[in-house]
Amino acid sequence: MERPNHDLQAIVAGSNQGRAVSLAITIAIQVGVILALIAGLAASQIKKELASISASVERPKVIPKAPPPPPPNLIKPPPVTTVVPQFAIQAPPPPAAPAPVKAAPPAPPAPIKPTELKAIARTHTLPPYPTISQRLGEQGTSQLQVAINTEGAVTDCKVTKSSGSERLDTAACEYVKGHWKWQPPTQEGKPVTANTMVDVVWNLKNAQ
Repeated sequence: MERPNHDLQAIVAGSNQGRAVSLAITIAIQVGVILALIAGLAASQIKKELASISASVERPKVIPKAPPPPPPNLIKPPPVTTVVPQFAIQAPPPPAAPAPVKAAPPAPPAPIKPTELKAIARTHTLPPYPTISQRLGEQGTSQLQVAINTEGAVTDCKVTKSSGSERLDTAACEYVKGHWKWQPPTQEGKPVTANTMVDVVWNLKNAQ
């Protein structure tokens, strides 16, 4: 009966030993993974530091070259002098005083137009027919030249063409001198004398 217990313990001990081994393997794997992560992180950190170190390296300074020396025996040109012309500005003369404005002379009065001789029609009637001339059947036209004074009256009468009867011509002049009137012509507003031609017609039809 004691032998079976010994075997059971052996079995239990073997199972415990297997668990320990598997646990150790698991821990070793986890440790390896952790170490790998640490190694990867360390490697990336080293790369970053290298990159920063390389970026911080200063570039070599470029030393500027000295300008070449001037060529020997160069003759400098003479300085250029600018001549500024001088102008004498003359002041303008003072403006002349305006000439006094002369008043325009008054315009001459408009000339008075002359007027023409005008007959006063109401006075130019036919003279009475002489009785003897009516009996003898005398008729015709007495053409007369008359002179008119400044009052429009006839002052002179001349027969320029006879009617054929001296009796009729004389009667015509006497009647015209005593009865016919004119409005005399004027020169510069004043009446003047004039001469004109008139006709006195003798017709037995108008005899009274």
